[in-house]
Amino acid sequence: MVDSADDMILLAEVAETGGFSRAGERIGMPKSTVSQRIAQLEERLGLRLLNRSTRHVSLTEAGQVYLDYCRRVRAEASAAAVAMRNLKEQPVGTLRITCPEITASHFMPGFLESFAKDFPQIAVELLATNRHLDIIQECIDFAFRVGRATGQGLILRRISSIRRALVAAPAYIARNGPVRDTDDLLRHRCLLHDAQREWSFSFGDERRTLRPAAGAISDSMGFLLHSAIAGGGITLLPAYACEPALASGRLVELLPDWEIPPYEMALIVPDRNNQSKAQAAFRSFVQGFDFTAFAGRR
Repeated sequence: MVDSADDMILLAEVAETGGFSRAGERIGMPKSTVSQRIAQLEERLGLRLLNRSTRHVSLTEAGQVYLDYCRRVRAEASAAAVAMRNLKEQPVGTLRITCPEITASHFMPGFLESFAKDFPQIAVELLATNRHLDIIQECIDFAFRVGRATGQGLILRRISSIRRALVAAPAYIARNGPVRDTDDLLRHRCLLHDAQREWSFSFGDERRTLRPAAGAISDSMGFLLHSAIAGGGITLLPAYACEPALASGRLVELLPDWEIPPYEMALIVPDRNNQSKAQAAFRSFVQGFDFTAFAGRR
């Protein structure tokens, strides 16, 4: 049977003060309770730990050996209490954050670098995945999600609309012909995300929805982006992920006059009491952050 850490700490106090009364005074416990707890500890161990007299107690040989372990337990318990107090009172510790892989590679580096400048004592464990992890089961502090997010015990805060861009490499367009209208997409090789196999467009009051033939399908927007840059076809992606390739001429935007429904990005937070200072600091940082770059520019 594992001994109670509280009783081990109590033995260390008795040994160092030399008596049940003084130990009780130090920790705010009646003498009789201290004596009873030590007796129960001895009974569980099957060893006498203290020699008792009317005025004084001293350690037996077994007690001397056991005292070293008791002091270690007390030191660890004290260190744990300090660590928990710091987590609550100061912005320190580690935050577990999850987001889609395209967000992790094209937005999070700059975002988290800005956060680290303000809170250098907070570490971040970033889980980049397109799967919707169980935030409670996986002990996630914050989740950036696209689309609907549901679940009990969750707080949802809308972050930003994310403009999407229809893009292709100039070499692909040179080989396969221009795209002047949405219907032209039906004769092109399109690279589709497996959750977005229909593409919707609007121009004024006109609405069109297409289901283009898939030259490739993937759940990885990073794969779709690099496939488009390599000349593999036309794809529809978050504008912020495309902007470096558009600026360098590796990609061109197609049908820029047509509106494409944006994504909606939200921050999901477990509804927990007693949040740490690190969690509060991150929520405050997100609230004050300028997500213009995330929204994408025209």
